Amino acid sequence: MSVEQDEATAADWLAREDRGLTAEEQGALDAWLSQSSLNRVAYLRLKAVWQRADRLAALKSPLPTHPPARIWNRPVAAAAIAASLVLLAGAGWFFIQHNSPVGQDYATGIGERQAVRLADGSQIELNTNTRLHAEVTKMGRIITLETGEAYFDVVHDAGRPFTVNAGNRRITDLGTKFSVFRKDDDVRVVVKEGRVRVEQIGQPLASPLVAEAGREVISKGSETLLTSKPDHEISNELSWRDGVLVFNQQTLAEVAEQFNRYNRRHIEVAGSARDIRIGGSFKADNVDVFVTLLHRGFGLSVNQQDDRILVSR
Repeated sequence: MSVEQDEATAADWLAREDRGLTAEEQGALDAWLSQSSLNRVAYLRLKAVWQRADRLAALKSPLPTHPPARIWNRPVAAAAIAASLVLLAGAGWFFIQHNSPVGQDYATGIGERQAVRLADGSQIELNTNTRLHAEVTKMGRIITLETGEAYFDVVHDAGRPFTVNAGNRRITDLGTKFSVFRKDDDVRVVVKEGRVRVEQIGQPLASPLVAEAGREVISKGSETLLTSKPDHEISNELSWRDGVLVFNQQTLAEVAEQFNRYNRRHIEVAGSARDIRIGGSFKADNVDVFVTLLHRGFGLSVNQQDDRILVSR
């Protein structure tokens, strides 16, 4: 979609907002904003300029005793907002640039981790192969997790909600340290401290779910499961923050899948070896030592072929 189409859609949403959104429309707007950073930029930009135009008009004209209600027509509203962009090209652009931050993109490659601190003091740790977009404004803090996994240590501010959009799920901080994993429509939330609210974007009738410390929320499509986890399992889930993978009697097939997230050379497990149970802690980036232990400890055959390591009985 072009910039012009993004701005036309944003203008349409602003027109609807002015006359009041239904719960269904609010859900649709939230979903549109979460689709891409370009949508959010267009929306914030036009909203800032229109508010600026209102303030300038108020300064030039005395306030009437009974101000008339603003009547919106969508095409007219879009044209009016576009016109205000031209009329305020000087003062308006300065206002947008300095008061409507468009956010920041962060990304890690395979095997990389990154820690960032946001303007509000909240901290984010990105795991391997992760992409996210962060926006911090006076109204709120919005993170869009496009793919991968991130850990959030949030500075709580009731006046500025901290939300993470991951696929069709919105996770809202209620005073929290938590992680979010996303791969396509699979979303997992692990709560280390505090609470989070998890809701389905675009489904206003679906009841939100509140998860406290020691809970994990597993979502796929429209289905959501809430489970309890003891402290040591929470620590195991978050061991990637120290560059370590911890397994507790998981199948070798599952273990290989985790290792493959952190390494360009992938482990492929064949036949009955897939069902062998593995326990222990391993450095995420040391796949060679891991497969050597498989050979010595289980007598498995390890065949290295370029970027593939074939493991079998």
